[in-house]
Amino acid sequence: MDYTLSETAQKLLVALLKKDGITIRELIDLAEVNNTPALRALEELQKYKLIREERENTFPRRRLIYLTDDGKYVAIRIKEIMEVLVKNHPPL
Repeated sequence: MDYTLSETAQKLLVALLKKDGITIRELIDLAEVNNTPALRALEELQKYKLIREERENTFPRRRLIYLTDDGKYVAIRIKEIMEVLVKNHPPL
């Protein structure tokens, strides 16, 4: 079994550190990713139990995405790795 996360999945996790419990549309905008890869990445993150989804009780019944405890742990580590890479290799 492949235990890697796509780049899009990683971006979604890090975005959820900024604002947890948001709609899929808000998450896609916050992470600055495209719709189709984002939807695939959300399935990937659910498979690993790094995110959970809840439906609002009020109309409109939007789907809200939250980090699980494991998801928060992984997201923090990804963010730390990204910070090291940027520090050691700033954009040209």
